[in-house]
Amino acid sequence: MPLVEEKWKQAVMELRDEIFEVSLWLTEHPETTGNEVESCKYLVNFLRNHGYDVETPCGTPHSFKAKYREGRDSGYPKIAVMCEYDALPEVGHACGHSLSSAISILTAFALRKAYPDLPLEIDLVGTPAEEGGGGKIHMVKNHAFDEYDLAIMNHLEIENCPHNALLACAATTINFYGEAAPASAVNGRNAFNAAQLFVHATDMLRQHITKDCQMQGIITYGGSAANSVPERNTLKYCLRADNLEKLKDLCQKVEKCAQGAAIATNCEYEVVYNGEPYADIFYPYDTVEEIINIYKELGMTYRTLEQGETSSDVGNVDRVVPTLEMFCKASEDGVQLHTREMVPLLYGERGKQTLYEGALVMGAFLVLLAYNPEKFEHLKEEHRRYYAR
Repeated sequence: MPLVEEKWKQAVMELRDEIFEVSLWLTEHPETTGNEVESCKYLVNFLRNHGYDVETPCGTPHSFKAKYREGRDSGYPKIAVMCEYDALPEVGHACGHSLSSAISILTAFALRKAYPDLPLEIDLVGTPAEEGGGGKIHMVKNHAFDEYDLAIMNHLEIENCPHNALLACAATTINFYGEAAPASAVNGRNAFNAAQLFVHATDMLRQHITKDCQMQGIITYGGSAANSVPERNTLKYCLRADNLEKLKDLCQKVEKCAQGAAIATNCEYEVVYNGEPYADIFYPYDTVEEIINIYKELGMTYRTLEQGETSSDVGNVDRVVPTLEMFCKASEDGVQLHTREMVPLLYGERGKQTLYEGALVMGAFLVLLAYNPEKFEHLKEEHRRYYAR
């Protein structure tokens, strides 16, 4: 029996164009993290019009759960197919969330069409505020994922990948406070000098941290006039590490850099963590091989990613339920996400191809789990072993 049956391919193709309109609407109405009012309303209305019972919100503003039961027997494993739909400032849905959300919806709709007796309950779960807002963290804390046996999504990327390996991440604001004075005065305390020292200190720290650690930052406020000593400087940093324990250690080192810079310039400092950190995620090697077999059968290129490069609040969902984040190739030319060049690829035949392939792979994997319960149990056992270490 093939891993990807013809009836599955046909169902995905038949529904593709209708669901593509959902993606286009989201792409053309971008709403940034925490502001997804109309995006959530649009998705909720669309799903209700297609027979779903929708609960909203679910643990954080602008979230939802959409369930399609229609007399189904209870007792089947429950799957949360996650939808992200927040956009980025200035570049809109260059993150690809409009199209990845449509991939989730197409997967759920096509599974109902091709496998009406599928022994899984597939819910669509709307998860806002991924781009720095940690929406899934709030949903986890409010038990939105407790009922599920698996959470899954397919995010856009430059290559197909069976599962993302995430770095833990802390979003940080560092403030330095000095004393305003004319630039030539001797009694000022220059907060900009403190910020400069801090940047140099973190750069020198890179020599003595492990390769998985990252420190990425910008100065968001550096003063208002060149002929005045700045009394305040503000920096924003993303701190990343292989896991939460390593991240804690990195944060302590960065705090010492801030302290040292403040002491050297006779300033005060403040380190503020913007919400709870994004967590790392477990890597299920055996399950990854199952997804790779689907790529091979479809003749799709792919890469594996065992070492984390990015961060997402998807990792926090993994703390309560086995969670998979696939990557779906969205470009033939290596165009990077979070760039203006990504947005045109969400339209036209390239966008439709991404939608089709993303749903095809994710749905085929869910069918594999549905009809091979021993593989599903093995995935859950891999997850249990990882967190029992």
